[in-house]
Amino acid sequence: MTLRNLREMPWIGELPVLDLANTVLVGAGPAGEEVDLLTDPELLASWRDKTVDRELADLPLEDLADLRAPLRKALDAAARQAPLPRPARARLNALAARAPVTFRVDDTGRLTEHEAGGPVAAAVARQALVLAAGPEQARLRRCPAPSCGMFFLARRRDQAWCSIGCGNRARAARRSEQRTD
Repeated sequence: MTLRNLREMPWIGELPVLDLANTVLVGAGPAGEEVDLLTDPELLASWRDKTVDRELADLPLEDLADLRAPLRKALDAAARQAPLPRPARARLNALAARAPVTFRVDDTGRLTEHEAGGPVAAAVARQALVLAAGPEQARLRRCPAPSCGMFFLARRRDQAWCSIGCGNRARAARRSEQRTD
């Protein structure tokens, strides 16, 4: 992950649940440590500007951190096709219960589902549950590229990385590793 990409955050802006979950960059620090966008005031301000959901962006920092923890645990388990951890599942279920949903029949006679307000944390928790245990779970991945670890929805069945840049970094790291062996 380049410093430029870190500030521009091209991965932010897809879904609010992914925007919040992807505020931790695995191995992107100078010494290979995690970079937490919520702990750096400049990066947090940039994230707040770029995230899709304005209500989510406006949540107090403590609320963002409290919501992010079970989101990341649930998405990580789902990306590995593992059962959701009980504490994360219980927390997300409790939050999601506060996100009312209505059903409507559209002009074509198709049943559609609509969120009907509620706190933003509840809506994001509901999105996490849908991603982690719904039909989209099969597309949920965690990028294995060096200095990434982002959650993403694969567009193709064989998509391994969240972006072309991550794929290039992963291949370069693999070539470098082969040369040293």
